[in-house]
Amino acid sequence: MEELFVEVAVPVALYDTFIYKIPSNLNQNDVVGRKVKVPFKSTKHYGIIIDIKIPENFKYQIKNVFSVEEKVFTEKEIKILKKLSEFYISPIGLTVDYFVPDKIREKNIKDPFLGKVFYLKKDVELKNLTDKQLKLIDLFLESDYLSYEEIKEQGFDKKTLNSLIKKGYLEVKDGFPVLKDYSYVYQEIQTYDKPYNSLENKIYLFDEFYPEKRLNYYINLAKRLKGKGIHIILPSVELCNIYYTEFSKFFKDVYLYNDQLNVKEQWNVWKNAMEESGILIGTVSSILLPLKDLKILIVEEEDSKVYKVKRTPKFDVKRLAYFIHKEKKIPVILSSSIPSVEAFLSLKKKQVLPLTKENIVNIKNLKIMPHKNLNEDLHILKQIVLRDREVLIVSNKGYYSGMLFCERCGWQANCLKCGFHLSVHLENGKKYLQCGRCKTKYEYVSDCPDCGFKLSEEGFGKEKIEKFLKKSLPESYWNNFKVVSSLELKTLTVGKYQTVVNVYPDFLLEFPDFRSWEFFFRKITLPLTVCKENYIIFTNQEKEVMKFIENGKVKIKEFLEEELQRRKKMRLPPFIKTVKLEILTKKIKTNLIDEYVLSHFKSLKVIKKQLSENKVVYVFEYEKEEEKNLFKEFYIKISKNKNLKVSLEVNPANF
Repeated sequence: MEELFVEVAVPVALYDTFIYKIPSNLNQNDVVGRKVKVPFKSTKHYGIIIDIKIPENFKYQIKNVFSVEEKVFTEKEIKILKKLSEFYISPIGLTVDYFVPDKIREKNIKDPFLGKVFYLKKDVELKNLTDKQLKLIDLFLESDYLSYEEIKEQGFDKKTLNSLIKKGYLEVKDGFPVLKDYSYVYQEIQTYDKPYNSLENKIYLFDEFYPEKRLNYYINLAKRLKGKGIHIILPSVELCNIYYTEFSKFFKDVYLYNDQLNVKEQWNVWKNAMEESGILIGTVSSILLPLKDLKILIVEEEDSKVYKVKRTPKFDVKRLAYFIHKEKKIPVILSSSIPSVEAFLSLKKKQVLPLTKENIVNIKNLKIMPHKNLNEDLHILKQIVLRDREVLIVSNKGYYSGMLFCERCGWQANCLKCGFHLSVHLENGKKYLQCGRCKTKYEYVSDCPDCGFKLSEEGFGKEKIEKFLKKSLPESYWNNFKVVSSLELKTLTVGKYQTVVNVYPDFLLEFPDFRSWEFFFRKITLPLTVCKENYIIFTNQEKEVMKFIENGKVKIKEFLEEELQRRKKMRLPPFIKTVKLEILTKKIKTNLIDEYVLSHFKSLKVIKKQLSENKVVYVFEYEKEEEKNLFKEFYIKISKNKNLKVSLEVNPANF
């Protein structure tokens, strides 16, 4: 009987695949995509069969697999995984391993962090942290909390997370409830260009500003498709829970999949969805779950930073959605209140089609409040709460004051250890300064150390606002307002308010990033999704705000057009293709590594280079896809050195 050979992807940091023999009585048409246990070097590994090999005279002895087990992927998912591995220069074994459910992996010990949410503790002084620990702390400083899945998606492992917990820097709580201050009303709507039953095999941009209207559209779409074959990707577990609750009101076969489910629940969903078509709602980890008879894929909030995954294979979800569209020949909808710059450029190039005629955002009453001083701003907030029936205050930070600076000479309070700016904090009625990154504390100063001028404070955060309002208002008014961070601002989680106040979105412009103006525009625009009538912005950027608001309408298209022109003129993404190369070194001097790197990539343009004591970082510009082979060759060569750790990222989220 003829022997049966298969090509197996094993989850190791190698670009190679491996050939094994499997029992010849197996059905060849049902082998690809199955899990196998294989001998690998001196140990046992799991792998996924990615192809059947024609018998030939192999140069080495072919070993037998230990076992052929569950079906995990179909051939279509395997083809997509190969394309993803090639495009992102990622080892095929690690690429496959990213998408398999936890049960498939060899080590199935229950993860104690599943279903947990993490908070950065207040007033802790950070000492002796590694570079990776500091990066995770920086991520927490941008968020009020992070789920375990969000932390993993940004490329941080359990070891780094656990080390910060043991040091007492992070607080662990149970995950989100299904609903959280949730208010939603379903409506039957048919107002978009493409009726539910006429979507072609194309990619569509759905830039409906109000998230609840997008949810209505998806429910109506599912009704037309009779609840079968719809996959919705969402950026957070919280939104997954809300969508699952709403869809379950109308349909029976609704599946929920994310990394916060336990191993058994995950695998049950995976198997059931492969066998019975339905509505699949999940986070990024669900995107290659082979839902039976898939008719349409939806990527909700396509502009979310979560969709640029930091863990190998470091892919962009929109690129993966494109591969799925091409392989499975299904329509894809990319949705958001404000399209990403990349999606808008694709729309202009007619690579994607519009699902709406115009993204209309109306403002009934807009008022710009310039910053004057801390106390006056807070008292204005108090008067707004006293005057209006229901007020939502959107705060962008959690400190007392954002910065301490001199208006005369420009001096600013910065950390002596890491150079990060210092924020003003209040404890027992006494002010002090604290670094936003390394948490080092300093004594508060009221006069400029350079010129003696009285220092000014700017910006204030969520805690300060809540504390002030509850202290200065009678308790009967406490239910008249709510304070949320900009990251908590979701129509489907906070509801609608008569008056919305956006406090100091300008802080984004303080950080040198070519996306700062885009982020600022989103910060000043998205609070309108929860505003019924009055919108007040505390900002000193009135000219920039009013530039894109005319006759009570937000000119989203005009902003995106201008942003594209600016980036094109400055040769910035999405008008260039880049690869970020990062090398960590233990014993080899970085200047020697630098010489070797520049000689290997001498044909490519370096647009950024950064050398430190134990790390080198480069961003290279490339034009042709075949030029990425240089990086694969480099990775294979240099990764053999145990003193070096190499990381590659194609089209990185930031430089």
